[in-house]
Amino acid sequence: MVPGLPASRQIPPGDSVARHSRPRALLSDGSPARAAFMLRPGEEYLSANWLEYFHQSDRTVQIAGVRRALVGKGFQLRRNARLAVLNAGTAAAAGHSALGITLRFVALDETTDPSH
Repeated sequence: MVPGLPASRQIPPGDSVARHSRPRALLSDGSPARAAFMLRPGEEYLSANWLEYFHQSDRTVQIAGVRRALVGKGFQLRRNARLAVLNAGTAAAAGHSALGITLRFVALDETTDPSH
């Protein structure tokens, strides 16, 4: 848990996030390459959407929700656009063990996209 941040905004370690990415940021098996989760120029934090915000367990509903949220914010999703998915707990553990850093997954307080 992140001190001072409401528990309702913290993404649980068992939940996942999705990030809009180019097809080349995915490996041949469809899993995300590291490039899918690298900061883009001008980003202060990694921008992603909380999948379980849309539905606890149905991945199809979750992905549809993320797509609607992105389109609602003005993204033009091309036919070949992809969403790279990452488990918050797995990523946090890997970041800590490999790099000695603490990764925090939090949902921003956005009225237009509460899953962000």
